[in-house]
Amino acid sequence: MKTTNSHDKYFKEVFSKKEEATAFLKGSLPEELVRNINFDSLAPLKDSYIDEELKENFSDLVFTCKYKGKKEIKIALLFEHKSKPVQYPHFQLLKYLIKLWDADLKQKRKPVPVIPIIFYHGKERWNKKKFAEYFEGIDEQLTSFLPSFDYHLEDLSRYTDEEIAQRYNEIKTRTALLLMKNIFNEHLLRNKVRIIFVGGNRIVNQETGEQFFTATFYYLFSNIEKGYKEITKEIETITEKGGDIAMTIAMQLREEGLKEGLQKGMQKGMQKGMQKGMQKGLFEKEKEVIIKLFTKAEFTVAQITEYLDLDKNFVMKILKEAKLIEE
Repeated sequence: MKTTNSHDKYFKEVFSKKEEATAFLKGSLPEELVRNINFDSLAPLKDSYIDEELKENFSDLVFTCKYKGKKEIKIALLFEHKSKPVQYPHFQLLKYLIKLWDADLKQKRKPVPVIPIIFYHGKERWNKKKFAEYFEGIDEQLTSFLPSFDYHLEDLSRYTDEEIAQRYNEIKTRTALLLMKNIFNEHLLRNKVRIIFVGGNRIVNQETGEQFFTATFYYLFSNIEKGYKEITKEIETITEKGGDIAMTIAMQLREEGLKEGLQKGMQKGMQKGMQKGMQKGLFEKEKEVIIKLFTKAEFTVAQITEYLDLDKNFVMKILKEAKLIEE
């Protein structure tokens, strides 16, 4: 089931972490800036500076850091969560920057430079303009009365999967960006599972690996209508533990009422195959699904019965034959 807030939520879950934010900024910003920013000093600010008007287009993550070893600056990472280009981004960014500097003044701090970064992953290319280009027919004299500032644009639609893999070395950052780049083309996404989740075993064995995979699979399965079964099996060939997490997420999505699309893709197709199997003799792969739901996802017999719309006695028979429950 596709949810409008899933992109925004996933963006914040991944890039609020210092390691992933650092990897993203190092892969995105110009080399001159990267050389001068002390990423060891990077620290997130808890406050958001998005008001109701800006909320229509952006969500934000703000970080402080040291520049050239001593100068404090802020980096504002703004996510365009409607996934289509904003018509006048400079106007919105100017309001945003004023809010940041107003906050400095209210706290009796000197205002500091801000690097605004727009992260965009929509289908259309973002046509970046200079501020003065919004105003037709102006000359140099009039231009001097306009605000002069820039923003850095990271438009994932500009890059191939290979280019993203080369730009971003940290594996969780790379996985998240490849997933977000391909999330709007479900058919293409299913064919790119191995590319997106390459190195999945290294992720899941990291300290925050399971947390990352949980957020990632919530995001993935909330944005597809079908093909859940195929994707889960593909992930399992890359990382068995990751496949177990994926299967567990299925049940959680169902319980949270976020599973309408997932049911269409996984339950309808799988249930049809299993009912056919009961009529002609149960196929081994359908048996495997019941056993994995019981052993790895820790479904109860009642949950499996309801989830796959099967007869309880039939499910128990399969589990007894596998010696997973007593006679």
